[in-house]
Amino acid sequence: YLDVIGTLPTADEVKEFLADHNPGKRSVLIDRLLQRPEFADYWSLKWCDLLRVKSEFPINLWPNAVQAYYRWVQTCIRDNVPYDRFVRELLTASGSNFREPPVNFYRAMRDRHPTTIAATVALTFMAARADRWPQDRLEGMAVFFQDIKYRRTGEWKEEIVGVDLLGGTTREAVFPDGTRTVLKPGTDARVVFADWLIDPKNPCFARAVVNRIWYWLIGVGIVHEPDDIRPDNLPANPELLALLDRELIASRCDLKHIYRLILNSTTYQRSCIPTTAQPEAERLFAHYPMRRLDAEV
Repeated sequence: YLDVIGTLPTADEVKEFLADHNPGKRSVLIDRLLQRPEFADYWSLKWCDLLRVKSEFPINLWPNAVQAYYRWVQTCIRDNVPYDRFVRELLTASGSNFREPPVNFYRAMRDRHPTTIAATVALTFMAARADRWPQDRLEGMAVFFQDIKYRRTGEWKEEIVGVDLLGGTTREAVFPDGTRTVLKPGTDARVVFADWLIDPKNPCFARAVVNRIWYWLIGVGIVHEPDDIRPDNLPANPELLALLDRELIASRCDLKHIYRLILNSTTYQRSCIPTTAQPEAERLFAHYPMRRLDAEV
């Protein structure tokens, strides 16, 4: 209850569960909780933290935009919009920040420089800290976002976000994996990048979100910290991360499928109390909790 909908069960719900002799009652309960409106309410708060949905300093989205953005995120979670579609809409949105909520993704940043946008995209959707990248790698990715324009209207705090498709020249951009691509004039480069990012063959995309969900539910990432995935920060359980990665792709980016797998797993159901009184076991668990994970979900 606390992990899925952010609240305790009522006394009647506890009694009903304890009195139920169905051996599959726990899975039934998990499915029921995932369908409750509180699930969308609770998890939209987590996603809004990640997407920096905030009215005032330092983001300054302003109240009208925050309301629209939050409701859009909440609706996507409630309707279980496939994660790849959710991300693509955020990256390719254009229009008014009051009437096209996903465009607020490009406003919820500390500044609007292309390298800042690229670093934010990498952190949010690839769990990669681009400040540790070589400068040319970040600048190559920033080319995908250099045509974004912001225009104010006569309405208080309204802003139109879009891409200038009329001008520009042919230029080369570089994906984070080092692959180069030529962008011709009149191309929305954000679309090109989004198609690369959400491609099922891209290992950066699925593993970032499944690792983040594991962190949200378990309290520690398979790769930890959950926003610091890099070659020299190895997963505690590579097989488990690979399994969840494959499951997300096979389910066509159904995040609730990942929630179900984790919540029904033996790992999630384990107690935080060591099963032995030996001091060595307690010390090992305290320092290396991920050693207790298994790859079977």
